[in-house]
Amino acid sequence: MLYDLIYTYSCDWPSLTVQWLEDLTASAQNNLITAKFLLGTHTTDAHQNYLKLYGVDLPLTLVSDENFGSHPISQIDPVDTETSQRRLHLLRKWRHPGEINKVRFDEQLGLIATQTNSGDILIYDYNDIASDTSVRTLKYHLKEGFGLEWSPTSQGRLLSGNEDSKIALWDLSSLRGQQSKTVMKPSRTLATHTGIINDISWNCASSDIFASISDDGSLQIHDLRAADSDVAIRVDKAHEGKAINAVEFHPTLSSFLSTGAVDGSISCWDLRDASAPVKKLYGHTGPVLNLKFKDNLMLSTSVDRRVLLWDLNRISGQDSREHDRKDENADASLIFVHGGHTGRLCEADWHPKLDNVVISCAEDSLVEIWRPLHIEDEFDYEEQEAEERKGEEEEEQKNKQHEEAGVSKNELNKHVNEENVTVKAESVTEKSDDTAINKPSDTAAIIGSSNDVQPDTANTIDHKHPSRDVNMD
Repeated sequence: MLYDLIYTYSCDWPSLTVQWLEDLTASAQNNLITAKFLLGTHTTDAHQNYLKLYGVDLPLTLVSDENFGSHPISQIDPVDTETSQRRLHLLRKWRHPGEINKVRFDEQLGLIATQTNSGDILIYDYNDIASDTSVRTLKYHLKEGFGLEWSPTSQGRLLSGNEDSKIALWDLSSLRGQQSKTVMKPSRTLATHTGIINDISWNCASSDIFASISDDGSLQIHDLRAADSDVAIRVDKAHEGKAINAVEFHPTLSSFLSTGAVDGSISCWDLRDASAPVKKLYGHTGPVLNLKFKDNLMLSTSVDRRVLLWDLNRISGQDSREHDRKDENADASLIFVHGGHTGRLCEADWHPKLDNVVISCAEDSLVEIWRPLHIEDEFDYEEQEAEERKGEEEEEQKNKQHEEAGVSKNELNKHVNEENVTVKAESVTEKSDDTAINKPSDTAAIIGSSNDVQPDTANTIDHKHPSRDVNMD
C-alpha cells in the first residue's frame, strides 16, 4: 500500500489548473469533512468554459488538530461506508470566456483571478452568490499566459506574466465588495525578459520582492522599490540555457527558492549566493511544469505524467556545484512518486490544512486526491536510526575508557555476565513460588506487539481495489 487515500474523478473536460481552498466544514454525524477546490475547464471552441467550485467529502481523521470546530475528533464514531467518503459536489460555477490557463484565489479579499487564452485576466467575486460572471477585466497583456500570483503579504497585489514577455502588477485592494465591471489597467509593468514568461512567485517576507522565469533561460529577482528596468538578481542560463517553466519561493525561508526546466531538472537556490544552485534534483524524464512547497516538502509535476515528492531536509551537505550529476541512481531527496495520471500533469497543490493531502489535475481529464502513506513515520524511522547510532557510539566510548583504565573487554564482559547471572538467579528465587505468572513465548510477544500498531483503516478506502471513476459534471 502506497497511499492512505486516493480518489480519482473523471471530468468531461481536462483542467490546466487546480487550487485548494482553506475552508473546511465538518459533519459530526458521519465523521466527514468537506474540502473545497477550484477547477478550470479546457474545452473545445464549440463548448462553454466554466470556473468551477467543488466540495469533496473526506475522512475527518485527516485533520491534525485535536479539535476541529466544536467537535472533538476522538468522540466521533468512524464512518463505515466508502461511498460517503467519496462524494463530490459541484457547489458553484461561473461562465468563463475561453479556456482557463490558471486560477488563483485570494482568501482575504474573496477574489478569484483567472488567466485566459486571450491575455485578459478576469476577477470573480467569491462572495457574490448571485453572480455567475466576472466582476472585473484586467487588460494589458496581448497574449495568453500562465504566470499569476496573489501577494501573501500585501492585500490585493496581483502579478501576471504572459507570452508577450511582460510582467504586470495590479492593485485590487479596493475592489472588495464592488460589482462594477469596468476595465482596469496595471499599476506597474516590467519588461526585463526577452522570452515567454512562464511563472511568477512572491517572496514570503517582502511585499516588494518576487521571482520570474522565462523561456529566455533566466531567473530574475525583482524589487518593486527599484526602477522598472532594474533587476535585483539576474541569473542568466540558470538551467544551462534551457527554458524554465516553474519557480516557487519557499514559504518561510525568504532566500530559498526552486526552479524547474524543460530538461526535467529542478534547481534549488540560495539567493545569498546565486552564482550556482545549492542543489540540482533529477527525477523527471520530461519538462517540469509546476512546483509547490509545504514546509520542506516540495511537489513537482511534469509532462512525464508523474508528480514527485521531495524532502529537502535530505539535501546533502556536499557542494553540489562539484558533485551533482545526472545518473540512474534515485536522488535521496525523492521520497514518493505518484503515477496515477495517464496524460501530461498540469498542476498539483497541497491542502493548506489537511496533512499531506494533494490534489492533481492533468490532460487526461482526471482529478486525483491522494495522500502518501506514512511520510512522517519515515522521518521518525530516520530519527530512530540516528538515536541507535548515537547509542552505539556512546557504548564504544565507554569500552574504550575501560580498556584505557587497564580493564580488558573480555574481563568487562565476564564481569557483566556474572552480574546478569546473579540478578537472574535472584529473580528466579523470588518468583519460584508464584504459580500465577505465565510467561508468553517470544513469538507471541512479537505478534502481539505488531497487532497493537496496525494502522486504522476504518476511515480509508479499500486499498486492494483501484478507485472507481466518478463523473464530476
